[in-house]
Amino acid sequence: MIEASSEGVLRFATATPSDRPRLANIRQIDIRGLPTFTDALQQFERESGVALRGLNCAMAIAGATSGETLSLVRSRWTITRSGLAAVFGKDVIIINDVAARAWATRSGTATMETLRGIGSPNLNRTGRYIMLMVEEGVGAAIIDVDRDGVIRILETESGHMDFSPACEREERLAHAAKGINQYVSWEKMLMLDRQGQIWSQAGDIPDSDRPKILANLLGRFAVNLMHAYGAWQGVMITGGRGARLLESSARPAFDAAFNGRRNFSRLVIGAPSWRVEQREAVLTGAAECLSQNVRVELRDAA
Repeated sequence: MIEASSEGVLRFATATPSDRPRLANIRQIDIRGLPTFTDALQQFERESGVALRGLNCAMAIAGATSGETLSLVRSRWTITRSGLAAVFGKDVIIINDVAARAWATRSGTATMETLRGIGSPNLNRTGRYIMLMVEEGVGAAIIDVDRDGVIRILETESGHMDFSPACEREERLAHAAKGINQYVSWEKMLMLDRQGQIWSQAGDIPDSDRPKILANLLGRFAVNLMHAYGAWQGVMITGGRGARLLESSARPAFDAAFNGRRNFSRLVIGAPSWRVEQREAVLTGAAECLSQNVRVELRDAA
Protein backbone atom coordinates (compact mmCIF):
# COMPACT_ATOMS: atom_id res chain seq x y z
CA MET A 1 0.00 0.00 0.00
CA ILE A 2 1.13 3.53 -0.78
CA GLU A 3 -0.26 6.70 0.77
CA ALA A 4 0.43 9.74 -1.41
CA SER A 5 -1.99 12.23 0.14
CA SER A 6 0.29 14.32 2.36
CA GLU A 7 2.68 17.07 1.38
CA GLY A 8 6.38 16.19 1.30
CA VAL A 9 6.14 12.51 2.21
CA LEU A 10 5.12 9.12 0.90
CA ARG A 11 3.99 6.42 3.30
CA PHE A 12 4.25 2.70 2.61
CA ALA A 13 3.05 -0.51 4.25
CA THR A 14 2.64 -4.18 3.41
CA ALA A 15 -0.03 -6.68 4.44
CA THR A 16 -0.81 -10.32 3.87
CA PRO A 17 -4.21 -10.71 2.15
CA SER A 18 -6.88 -11.85 4.62
CA ASP A 19 -10.39 -10.97 5.77
CA ARG A 20 -8.78 -8.46 8.15
CA PRO A 21 -5.35 -7.50 6.78
CA ARG A 22 -2.81 -6.16 9.28
CA LEU A 23 -0.24 -3.54 8.34
CA ALA A 24 3.48 -4.26 8.47
CA ASN A 25 6.67 -2.58 7.22
CA ILE A 26 5.16 0.87 7.74
CA ARG A 27 7.64 3.42 6.46
CA GLN A 28 7.62 7.12 5.70
CA ILE A 29 9.92 8.58 3.07
CA ASP A 30 10.73 12.26 2.81
CA ILE A 31 10.37 12.95 -0.91
CA ARG A 32 11.87 16.44 -0.88
CA GLY A 33 14.97 16.20 -3.01
CA LEU A 34 13.95 12.97 -4.76
CA PRO A 35 13.75 13.63 -8.51
CA THR A 36 11.02 11.12 -9.42
CA PHE A 37 8.30 8.94 -7.96
CA THR A 38 10.25 5.89 -9.11
CA ASP A 39 13.18 7.00 -6.91
CA ALA A 40 10.85 6.94 -3.91
CA LEU A 41 9.70 3.41 -4.77
CA GLN A 42 13.29 2.25 -5.12
CA GLN A 43 14.20 3.81 -1.77
CA PHE A 44 11.39 1.85 -0.12
CA GLU A 45 12.71 -1.35 -1.69
CA ARG A 46 16.22 -0.70 -0.38
CA GLU A 47 15.17 0.26 3.13
CA SER A 48 12.51 -2.42 3.64
CA GLY A 49 14.08 -5.29 1.73
CA VAL A 50 10.70 -5.83 0.02
CA ALA A 51 10.81 -6.26 -3.76
CA LEU A 52 7.83 -4.55 -5.37
CA ARG A 53 7.65 -6.44 -8.63
CA GLY A 54 4.96 -9.09 -8.52
CA LEU A 55 3.13 -7.59 -5.53
CA ASN A 56 -0.48 -6.45 -5.59
CA CYS A 57 -0.59 -2.73 -4.81
CA ALA A 58 -3.22 -0.17 -3.83
CA MET A 59 -2.30 3.50 -3.81
CA ALA A 60 -4.31 6.31 -2.21
CA ILE A 61 -3.97 9.87 -3.49
CA ALA A 62 -5.65 13.19 -2.80
CA GLY A 63 -7.97 14.32 -5.58
CA ALA A 64 -9.64 12.63 -8.52
CA THR A 65 -8.33 9.25 -9.69
CA SER A 66 -9.74 9.22 -13.22
CA GLY A 67 -7.60 8.72 -16.30
CA GLU A 68 -4.20 7.32 -17.31
CA THR A 69 -2.20 10.32 -16.08
CA LEU A 70 -2.59 11.47 -12.47
CA SER A 71 -1.22 14.57 -10.76
CA LEU A 72 -0.29 14.05 -7.14
CA VAL A 73 -2.04 17.05 -5.61
CA ARG A 74 0.39 17.74 -2.76
CA SER A 75 3.61 17.10 -4.69
CA ARG A 76 5.25 18.20 -7.95
CA TRP A 77 4.91 14.78 -9.56
CA THR A 78 2.68 13.41 -12.29
CA ILE A 79 2.44 9.63 -12.56
CA THR A 80 0.88 7.22 -15.04
CA ARG A 81 -0.96 3.97 -14.51
CA SER A 82 1.18 2.27 -17.15
CA GLY A 83 4.35 3.45 -15.40
CA LEU A 84 3.19 1.97 -12.09
CA ALA A 85 2.21 -1.26 -13.85
CA ALA A 86 5.74 -1.48 -15.27
CA VAL A 87 7.21 -1.29 -11.74
CA PHE A 88 4.85 -3.83 -10.15
CA GLY A 89 4.35 -6.07 -13.17
CA LYS A 90 0.57 -5.68 -12.91
CA ASP A 91 -2.07 -2.96 -12.68
CA VAL A 92 -2.11 -0.88 -9.50
CA ILE A 93 -5.40 0.01 -7.78
CA ILE A 94 -5.58 3.78 -7.30
CA ILE A 95 -8.19 5.25 -4.97
CA ASN A 96 -8.97 8.62 -3.44
CA ASP A 97 -7.73 9.14 0.14
CA VAL A 98 -11.26 9.77 1.43
CA ALA A 99 -12.38 6.54 -0.24
CA ALA A 100 -9.51 4.84 1.58
CA ARG A 101 -10.84 6.16 4.88
CA ALA A 102 -14.23 4.78 3.93
CA TRP A 103 -12.69 1.37 3.23
CA ALA A 104 -11.00 1.53 6.63
CA THR A 105 -14.38 1.56 8.40
CA ARG A 106 -14.75 -2.17 7.71
CA SER A 107 -11.50 -2.95 9.54
CA GLY A 108 -13.06 -2.62 12.99
CA THR A 109 -10.26 -0.32 14.19
CA ALA A 110 -12.16 2.98 14.21
CA THR A 111 -13.57 4.70 17.30
CA MET A 112 -17.05 6.09 16.70
CA GLU A 113 -18.87 8.70 18.77
CA THR A 114 -22.61 8.92 18.12
CA LEU A 115 -23.65 12.48 17.30
CA ARG A 116 -27.32 11.81 16.66
CA GLY A 117 -29.51 8.73 16.37
CA ILE A 118 -28.65 5.35 17.84
CA GLY A 119 -26.51 2.35 16.99
CA SER A 120 -23.31 1.94 15.01
CA PRO A 121 -22.77 1.56 11.25
CA ASN A 122 -23.65 -1.96 10.12
CA LEU A 123 -21.80 -2.86 6.94
CA ASN A 124 -23.60 -6.21 6.80
CA ARG A 125 -26.90 -4.45 6.06
CA THR A 126 -27.93 -3.28 2.59
CA GLY A 127 -27.79 0.49 2.16
CA ARG A 128 -25.53 3.49 1.79
CA TYR A 129 -23.46 5.60 4.17
CA ILE A 130 -21.53 8.83 3.68
CA MET A 131 -17.92 9.19 4.78
CA LEU A 132 -17.26 12.93 5.09
CA MET A 133 -13.75 14.22 5.80
CA VAL A 134 -13.02 17.81 6.83
CA GLU A 135 -9.27 18.28 7.25
CA GLU A 136 -6.96 20.07 4.79
CA GLY A 137 -9.97 20.19 2.49
CA VAL A 138 -13.44 18.68 2.28
CA GLY A 139 -13.96 15.27 0.71
CA ALA A 140 -16.70 12.67 0.65
CA ALA A 141 -17.09 9.03 -0.33
CA ILE A 142 -20.12 6.79 -0.39
CA ILE A 143 -20.11 3.32 1.19
CA ASP A 144 -22.54 1.12 -0.73
CA VAL A 145 -23.53 -2.32 0.56
CA ASP A 146 -25.50 -4.36 -1.98
CA ARG A 147 -27.99 -7.16 -1.35
CA ASP A 148 -25.22 -9.75 -1.53
CA GLY A 149 -23.21 -7.95 1.16
CA VAL A 150 -20.57 -6.75 -1.29
CA ILE A 151 -19.10 -3.36 -0.34
CA ARG A 152 -18.34 -0.75 -2.97
CA ILE A 153 -16.85 2.66 -2.30
CA LEU A 154 -18.03 5.45 -4.59
CA GLU A 155 -15.51 8.27 -4.87
CA THR A 156 -16.78 11.83 -5.17
CA GLU A 157 -15.43 15.37 -5.34
CA SER A 158 -18.53 16.72 -3.61
CA GLY A 159 -16.65 19.39 -1.69
CA HIS A 160 -16.32 21.33 -4.95
CA MET A 161 -20.07 21.60 -5.53
CA ASP A 162 -21.48 25.13 -5.56
CA PHE A 163 -22.63 26.44 -2.18
CA SER A 164 -26.17 27.82 -2.02
CA PRO A 165 -26.89 30.35 0.79
CA ALA A 166 -30.03 29.76 2.86
CA CYS A 167 -30.36 33.24 4.36
CA GLU A 168 -29.15 36.82 3.92
CA ARG A 169 -26.29 36.40 6.39
CA GLU A 170 -25.01 33.32 4.55
CA GLU A 171 -25.35 35.20 1.27
CA ARG A 172 -23.09 37.98 2.58
CA LEU A 173 -20.62 35.45 3.94
CA ALA A 174 -20.55 33.52 0.66
CA HIS A 175 -20.05 36.73 -1.32
CA ALA A 176 -17.08 37.66 0.86
CA ALA A 177 -15.62 34.14 0.59
CA LYS A 178 -16.05 34.09 -3.20
CA GLY A 179 -13.81 37.11 -3.75
CA ILE A 180 -12.82 37.33 -7.40
CA ASN A 181 -13.77 33.72 -8.14
CA GLN A 182 -16.76 32.79 -10.26
CA TYR A 183 -18.42 30.77 -7.52
CA VAL A 184 -17.90 29.62 -3.94
CA SER A 185 -17.78 25.91 -3.09
CA TRP A 186 -18.93 23.99 -0.04
CA GLU A 187 -15.26 23.30 0.69
CA LYS A 188 -14.48 27.01 0.72
CA MET A 189 -17.28 27.69 3.19
CA LEU A 190 -16.50 24.79 5.53
CA MET A 191 -12.81 25.71 5.59
CA LEU A 192 -13.45 29.29 6.76
CA ASP A 193 -11.17 30.31 9.63
CA ARG A 194 -13.25 31.42 12.62
CA GLN A 195 -10.83 34.31 13.15
CA GLY A 196 -10.47 35.20 9.47
CA GLN A 197 -11.15 38.60 7.91
CA ILE A 198 -13.99 37.25 5.76
CA TRP A 199 -16.37 37.31 8.73
CA SER A 200 -15.93 41.06 9.22
CA GLN A 201 -16.34 41.61 5.48
CA ALA A 202 -19.69 39.82 5.70
CA GLY A 203 -21.09 42.28 8.23
CA ASP A 204 -21.65 42.11 11.95
CA ILE A 205 -21.36 38.39 12.77
CA PRO A 206 -20.45 37.92 16.46
CA ASP A 207 -17.55 35.60 17.29
CA SER A 208 -19.91 33.44 19.36
CA ASP A 209 -22.13 32.74 16.33
CA ARG A 210 -19.35 31.58 14.01
CA PRO A 211 -18.94 28.00 15.35
CA LYS A 212 -22.71 27.52 15.17
CA ILE A 213 -22.87 28.76 11.58
CA LEU A 214 -20.07 26.40 10.51
CA ALA A 215 -21.60 23.43 12.36
CA ASN A 216 -24.95 24.08 10.71
CA LEU A 217 -23.27 24.29 7.29
CA LEU A 218 -21.58 20.94 7.95
CA GLY A 219 -24.96 19.40 8.78
CA ARG A 220 -26.61 20.87 5.69
CA PHE A 221 -23.79 19.63 3.48
CA ALA A 222 -24.23 16.12 4.91
CA VAL A 223 -27.99 16.28 4.26
CA ASN A 224 -27.34 17.44 0.68
CA LEU A 225 -25.09 14.41 0.14
CA MET A 226 -27.70 12.08 1.60
CA HIS A 227 -30.21 13.34 -0.95
CA ALA A 228 -27.72 13.28 -3.85
CA TYR A 229 -26.55 9.70 -3.27
CA GLY A 230 -29.49 8.10 -1.46
CA ALA A 231 -27.26 7.54 1.58
CA TRP A 232 -30.02 7.14 4.16
CA GLN A 233 -28.09 4.83 6.49
CA GLY A 234 -26.17 7.72 8.03
CA VAL A 235 -23.08 9.89 7.86
CA MET A 236 -19.61 9.34 9.33
CA ILE A 237 -17.53 12.49 9.84
CA THR A 238 -13.77 12.35 10.21
CA GLY A 239 -10.80 14.72 10.19
CA GLY A 240 -9.40 17.09 12.81
CA ARG A 241 -11.21 20.13 11.47
CA GLY A 242 -14.45 18.17 11.35
CA ALA A 243 -14.02 17.33 15.03
CA ARG A 244 -13.55 21.02 15.86
CA LEU A 245 -16.70 21.95 13.95
CA LEU A 246 -18.61 19.45 16.10
CA GLU A 247 -17.57 20.84 19.48
CA SER A 248 -20.30 20.51 22.10
CA SER A 249 -21.43 24.15 22.00
CA ALA A 250 -22.06 23.93 18.25
CA ARG A 251 -23.60 20.44 18.21
CA PRO A 252 -27.24 21.66 18.38
CA ALA A 253 -26.66 23.75 15.24
CA PHE A 254 -25.37 20.67 13.43
CA ASP A 255 -28.35 18.62 14.58
CA ALA A 256 -30.81 21.33 13.54
CA ALA A 257 -29.76 20.90 9.90
CA PHE A 258 -31.33 17.40 9.93
CA ASN A 259 -34.63 18.50 11.47
CA GLY A 260 -35.82 21.09 8.95
CA ARG A 261 -38.91 20.55 6.82
CA ARG A 262 -37.96 19.18 3.40
CA ASN A 263 -38.66 16.33 1.02
CA PHE A 264 -37.86 12.90 2.51
CA SER A 265 -37.60 14.54 5.93
CA ARG A 266 -38.53 11.27 7.66
CA LEU A 267 -35.48 9.55 6.17
CA VAL A 268 -33.21 12.51 6.97
CA ILE A 269 -34.39 12.85 10.56
CA GLY A 270 -33.95 9.12 11.11
CA ALA A 271 -30.41 9.00 9.72
CA PRO A 272 -27.72 8.64 12.44
CA SER A 273 -24.44 10.55 12.46
CA TRP A 274 -21.10 9.56 13.95
CA ARG A 275 -17.76 11.26 14.54
CA VAL A 276 -15.02 8.84 13.54
CA GLU A 277 -11.44 8.65 14.80
CA GLN A 278 -9.18 6.42 12.73
CA ARG A 279 -5.57 5.37 13.13
CA GLU A 280 -3.52 4.76 9.97
CA ALA A 281 -6.81 5.19 8.15
CA VAL A 282 -5.49 5.67 4.61
CA LEU A 283 -3.07 2.74 4.61
CA THR A 284 -5.58 0.53 6.44
CA GLY A 285 -8.28 1.43 3.92
CA ALA A 286 -5.97 0.74 1.00
CA ALA A 287 -5.27 -2.69 2.52
CA GLU A 288 -9.00 -3.41 2.91
CA CYS A 289 -9.65 -2.38 -0.70
CA LEU A 290 -6.77 -4.50 -1.95
CA SER A 291 -7.86 -7.49 0.13
CA GLN A 292 -11.37 -7.44 -1.31
CA ASN A 293 -9.97 -7.11 -4.82
CA VAL A 294 -7.75 -10.17 -4.30
CA ARG A 295 -10.73 -12.16 -2.98
CA VAL A 296 -12.80 -11.22 -6.03
CA GLU A 297 -9.96 -12.23 -8.36
CA LEU A 298 -9.63 -15.62 -6.64
CA ARG A 299 -13.39 -16.14 -6.75
CA ASP A 300 -13.55 -15.31 -10.46
CA ALA A 301 -10.57 -17.58 -11.21
CA ALA A 302 -12.29 -20.46 -9.43
